[in-house]
Amino acid sequence: MKTKVVLNFSPDAVNQPVTNNLISKYHLLVNILRAEIDEIGGKMVLELSGKADDIRKGIDYLKANGVGVRPIKEGVRRDDDVCIHCGLCVSICPTKALTFDPKTMKVLFSEEKCVACSVCIDACPPRAMEILI
Repeated sequence: MKTKVVLNFSPDAVNQPVTNNLISKYHLLVNILRAEIDEIGGKMVLELSGKADDIRKGIDYLKANGVGVRPIKEGVRRDDDVCIHCGLCVSICPTKALTFDPKTMKVLFSEEKCVACSVCIDACPPRAMEILI
């Protein structure tokens, strides 16, 4: 089983070895899709793989240790009515889920390539990109 989650770290949770514990204690494969954490807190987007019961136990462990956990059900969505096709998202997308079509002068979005790292969300001036939770 695989699931994607957004973790929100409080200052108290920052120095805990959460990814190590998810791997060693709960036997999960952990793919870090994005992380922005410093001494005052932050967030991390993870893809967790393993047995459903182990994932549930790992998420319970995180919550018990002050880490906020939000599941990502569907990934990232673009609101086509809001997108101005400026292209800022294209240069920073690590998986090339966002590309520029020189013929139409439009930004194309491939949901299949998207890993929900949310880099595009921060970069989008009109806020056309959003994470679906």
